[in-house]
Amino acid sequence: MSPSPAAPGAPAAAFPDGAWFSVVGNVRLGAGGQTRMVLLRHRLFLAAGLDFPILTYNPVPSYEPIRAGLRADGLLLPESQLLNLHEDLRERDLGALPAVEAAPVPEPARTEDDAEDGYVWRRRHLDAAGTETTWEYLRPDGTTYAFTPPDVMAGDTRVLDRDGRVVLAGDGLGALWRWWTRQLAPAGGAVFLVSDSRFVAEELGLLDDPRFVLMHQMHNPHLRGDRRWDSPLEPSYASSLEHVDRFDAINTLTERQRHDLRLRFGDLPQLHVVANPVEAVEPPSPAPARVPGRIVVIARLHPQKQLDRAIDAFALVAPRHPTATLEIYGDGDEEEALRARAAKRDVADRVVFHGHVADAAERLWEADLAWLTSRFEGYGLFILEARMRECPVLAFDVPYGPAEQIESGVDGVLVPPGDAARLAHATLDLLADRERLESMRPRARAGAIAHGHESFLADWAEVARDALARKDSRVRLRGVTATFDGRTARLEVDGDGDLGEVTLRWQAWQQGDDAPADLTTSVERDGATLTISAARAPKGAHERLLLTWRNATWQHDVPPPRRFWRRR
Repeated sequence: MSPSPAAPGAPAAAFPDGAWFSVVGNVRLGAGGQTRMVLLRHRLFLAAGLDFPILTYNPVPSYEPIRAGLRADGLLLPESQLLNLHEDLRERDLGALPAVEAAPVPEPARTEDDAEDGYVWRRRHLDAAGTETTWEYLRPDGTTYAFTPPDVMAGDTRVLDRDGRVVLAGDGLGALWRWWTRQLAPAGGAVFLVSDSRFVAEELGLLDDPRFVLMHQMHNPHLRGDRRWDSPLEPSYASSLEHVDRFDAINTLTERQRHDLRLRFGDLPQLHVVANPVEAVEPPSPAPARVPGRIVVIARLHPQKQLDRAIDAFALVAPRHPTATLEIYGDGDEEEALRARAAKRDVADRVVFHGHVADAAERLWEADLAWLTSRFEGYGLFILEARMRECPVLAFDVPYGPAEQIESGVDGVLVPPGDAARLAHATLDLLADRERLESMRPRARAGAIAHGHESFLADWAEVARDALARKDSRVRLRGVTATFDGRTARLEVDGDGDLGEVTLRWQAWQQGDDAPADLTTSVERDGATLTISAARAPKGAHERLLLTWRNATWQHDVPPPRRFWRRR
């Protein structure tokens, strides 16, 4: 059974008028839950009456095989537009654009061609040492349409028309991405960019045009380690969150993640929660018989999914449940290592690797239960799909999604993160108590149905309306300098906006605290200068200054007090 396009006759949410684009880095076949979620949202927005092209920016000779595969799997509709920067520039007429001044691209020592079906679509420039310096992109007629850095963000970027005139001279791939996005936007009206790539979103945040409304969807935790509110940021999120003021909306999938973002960055108005929806499917008729002991996992074979823990847990289940099997759907680089692990744990004959299967979710109708063993999750689409098919999920209680999707002991089970033994024990208990397991099935489905299309569309429409309404009142914070004198700090704020709206807090917390505490302070204001004095913090506490100003935020660690020793 292929995914349904959307709920037929779904009511159109009150989306604000404007041009709408889905902005992703790339789309590939056989991708995981995040890509499937992006495509589901695309189909739902189309059903709600929006024209919602998907924009991709990665260099490829052709996206046609990807389009065909996604349509065959039911993930794209016949009317869907999946656009690619490089495909578009090969065909786009750039002759009407004004020429710009640009230094010539240095001649390479040698070149290497990338060809597809006889068409040289990219030429790699190398220096005398064999290092790639530039990528040159060619049209089918052999003319050059672009020069870019070799897959790095910084470096000279050029776009040329068919006569060789330079119509864009920029710095880095981000300049190219912004320029192309502008080319697609209509001349007037609001332009809503719904982003799922933190890397592309960070660059599009530099679009200095009030018409563009940038709304970014977070799909994964932004924290590392034990993922407490003050844990180090994931490197892939650090840069974009340091520029959180560039976003008109940032959506998390769970309230817990928004709570952690607020603790970290302040109560910013652009933080929203929009949980993933799920494809509504009716039970098959006649209903297939469930196979006792069949455990299903649908996941990429990737370290994040920790399928080694699934195999370890199954190795504890198998001796005590003679008919149990572990069915794994998905592909990835870890397959060989996981097969070896299953063999080492003596369960290779009962662990089945199916690879990528387009309709793998339909196998959940025959499963007894499902496992999620990830290191982290945003809001697992697999959990929703399993619950929609009355297949209770046993999951590691990791940030952020499982605890907001599963009511442990009622419609599924949560176990401590990474604990394969506890997962095995909970599985055996549930398989041995058929009445309890069967009672979970309708409850799991009811919980999934609550994630319906109508509420999802309404949430997104509200986010867009709010972002558009706040667009004209956004501030620009260019920088803050702080000097400290004991328990007093003096700040110089450089930015555009009403500085009287700046909120400044002096906070302290101990390791392991659930939240920072505001210290008693006094604040004096003199134009762009703020002076804050604070009461003493508990001994050994971490301290910081946190400034929030509408959409902008800034923070600075308070230096430890100076110590003086009397010489004798």
